[in-house]
Amino acid sequence: MLTFEAIRDMERGEAEGKTLQKLPENFMEEVRQYLALKESNPEKNSADIHEIENAKRSVKSLFEKRERKLVEQALYTVKTGMPTENLTQDEERLYLYIVEEVKKHRERFFSSKTVEPAPEKMNAYRVRSTIPRFVGPDMKTYELKEFQVLQEGELPKPLNDLLLKKNLLEVI
Repeated sequence: MLTFEAIRDMERGEAEGKTLQKLPENFMEEVRQYLALKESNPEKNSADIHEIENAKRSVKSLFEKRERKLVEQALYTVKTGMPTENLTQDEERLYLYIVEEVKKHRERFFSSKTVEPAPEKMNAYRVRSTIPRFVGPDMKTYELKEFQVLQEGELPKPLNDLLLKKNLLEVI
């Protein structure tokens, strides 16, 4: 059975090493069981609660250290082609995903083809009721008629947002 001391030892070992340390085969499942068992104890005292909080903090720290090393190793793998070791199954999926995405990103960036960005969709708006002449935040005068159609950008964004919020404009 896993103990708080074992969790702390794993955390310390991860902090001291530059590469990922080998975790026991079912370490993550044992951590879940340990925390569930400790938390389900109806007779826990303040020392038990303190131990649970410290264990959670240690596990979080262990995960964060491993995640940082995993990302660094993925970048190293993309650069050199050298695989990494000592990953859990979940970490290996994340590692492979990061490696592939970084490769794709670099390929797109360094490819000779220039990719045209997709045109942004422009919204159109319909005025729901007539609004008498007024001065907008850009100090221009506006008069909006019921059922008038406006394209995005015809009104200053703050004014557009306000009219939408007040239900005086609708997106069409």
